[in-house]
Amino acid sequence: MSKLMQGIERFWREEEGTEVVEWALVGGLIVAVGAAIFVAIGDLAAQYLQDIQDALEEGGKTPSA
Repeated sequence: MSKLMQGIERFWREEEGTEVVEWALVGGLIVAVGAAIFVAIGDLAAQYLQDIQDALEEGGKTPSA
């Protein structure tokens, strides 16, 4: 068996190897959830800022006589 295959087999057998994979999956899940929240909040924040800008622009206009 090649050294590469022996290393892979040892990595798979050892508990540390599976623990590393588990933590990598947890980290990936956290990043994915964070990205989804960031996108959702970003769209909502942009809409709120646009509403504020529109309200300020309307409030600054003087009515024509």
